[in-house]
Amino acid sequence: MRKLFLIFLISSFVSCEFGKTKVVTGPDLIDQSIRFHDPNDAWRNFSGTFSIIDSLPAGKDSRAYELSFQNQLNKMHYRKDDLEFIVWEDSVYVFKGEIDQDRALMLRNYYGYLWGLPMKLKDPGITVDAQIFEEELNGKSFQVVRVPYPKDTWYFYFDPQTTQLEAYKFYPNDADKKGEIIFLEGILESEGLKIPKNRSWFLLENNEFLGTDRLKSISQQNVD
Repeated sequence: MRKLFLIFLISSFVSCEFGKTKVVTGPDLIDQSIRFHDPNDAWRNFSGTFSIIDSLPAGKDSRAYELSFQNQLNKMHYRKDDLEFIVWEDSVYVFKGEIDQDRALMLRNYYGYLWGLPMKLKDPGITVDAQIFEEELNGKSFQVVRVPYPKDTWYFYFDPQTTQLEAYKFYPNDADKKGEIIFLEGILESEGLKIPKNRSWFLLENNEFLGTDRLKSISQQNVD
């Protein structure tokens, strides 16, 4: 009888342990997605060049350009036909065309943030909501994480099975729901990094197409 009682206790304990549902928070989900996109922690020390082509709405000229990042140095080199500049820390060096310092700094931060997602969500000072919620986009269910910034609020959409980042949107004012949504399609892999290949932008209020950034290639190397 005593032996049967012990077997019952052990089996009950095992059943309870395996029956527990793992609670995943927003930061947990971001960590899991980073393990999908950057399993070797390569983005932190990335040195190389992204070749990109814009695909814009009818009536607007598309453009091809290159972004070279040296992330350890907080340095970006931008190159296209009529404009070339480097941002290194807070210094700007213009080699072709014209651009003021504030805009050059903004572009370095903008490109470094968007092409570095979801890894950039681990930057110091970023607060990620603990709660995860579900939302459907284009007939697919996603796990969604909210990340508030001082000037706008972002929502990141992760595949519930792979944790791949597949979309994000932002509102300058969270209350009026006017902002932009960006759909990610495809993956371009380079030495373990899995970077979304195409980013298509739409206005949230009327679904107006704003353009698609197409990542053509990534070359990892020491860059100037």
